[in-house]
Amino acid sequence: MAGGVDMMCLSGAAFGAAIATLFSSRRQTNDRDAITHHMLMQQQQMFQQFQMQALQQQQQQQVEQPTQPSPQERQMKGTQETSEDVQGNLSMEVGAWEGFSMEDARNRSEQYRADFKDSGPTEVLSSLQRGNARFWTGCAVRPEKSAFERRALIMAQFPKAAVLGCSDSRVPVEVIFDQGLGDMFVVRVAGNCLDTSTKASLQYAVHHLKVKVLLVMGHEGCGAVKAAGLPVWQIEKEPAELADALKGMKVGLNEKRLKNVHDSRAYDREAVVTNVRRQVEGLCEDEAIMQKVEAKELILVGCFYEISSGIVDFFMEVTEAPEPKSQPEVVMRGISSGVQSRLEYRKDGKTPTATLQKGKSSRMVPDPDASPVREPDAPPQAPTGLFGLGGS
Repeated sequence: MAGGVDMMCLSGAAFGAAIATLFSSRRQTNDRDAITHHMLMQQQQMFQQFQMQALQQQQQQQVEQPTQPSPQERQMKGTQETSEDVQGNLSMEVGAWEGFSMEDARNRSEQYRADFKDSGPTEVLSSLQRGNARFWTGCAVRPEKSAFERRALIMAQFPKAAVLGCSDSRVPVEVIFDQGLGDMFVVRVAGNCLDTSTKASLQYAVHHLKVKVLLVMGHEGCGAVKAAGLPVWQIEKEPAELADALKGMKVGLNEKRLKNVHDSRAYDREAVVTNVRRQVEGLCEDEAIMQKVEAKELILVGCFYEISSGIVDFFMEVTEAPEPKSQPEVVMRGISSGVQSRLEYRKDGKTPTATLQKGKSSRMVPDPDASPVREPDAPPQAPTGLFGLGGS
């Protein structure tokens, strides 16, 4: 019995300790809950304050700015504004060009004619040099005609310069010289070579359009000139017309002299310059063109366009020789400003004329005896292809 009382007393003491521990744990839990509740209340109050501030800012913006229209309203308003702008611009243009009738277009065309007559060959050449300087220095003005100025061009054209250039897409002539509509008469063909159509076009420009400057312009990296330097057996694998054109160019290249040039870039330039000179000599065979040169009515110039820099090198112009010469002679001193050398040329009755390759091509080439070419032997291996050389 005593043992039972002791156990009950022990159990009661343990029970009391457990109850005390329970209440203590509960107080701690209640304290944590109170702290958590307090923190949640603070966060809720801060969030409500943030919402109130955002609402106030939104209301203030609505007061300062009108209500945004719907998409349909915006579309209708944009259409009206566009129509008003167009009408306003048209009214301004009409106001600025009021009375620009066909009679006014004729008067403007006559003004173009008068400006053309007042320009001399030296002035035109200087204008082309300045235009190229603007181009390669990044200061091009890109002159463009307005609709009314284009209307005046319907009457007639008054180009001051004609250019025989290459058809390479990297050589846009008007862009290179920073010229506009009606300023230049441009003939472009692969390799900037003379044939029946290109020479006839230049003759038209000289004799009918009365251009003051005639340029033959080659360019850096000309694929047509590179291809013309290939062996004949490889050229003949191309289509007939292309092969004939390349062989016609090949006749004018002094390959014996070019073989002494070992630097690839120097070789490229020298080959292109040689081709340009051959085409200029072909134009010198035209008596009517040379009469214009002798009368100081025309400047005939050969030039080289460097794609990498954008610079046009006016390396040679044609002048009348003091006495007849059997062959043209280069003098390293130009006449016009900015031209390095001159080609003295005066035709006499004994000078051989340019020949045509009968039955193959109408391409004008100098006498083969003037620039001997040794046909290389065909190598034993197969060709690597013609057009791996790049553009024309």
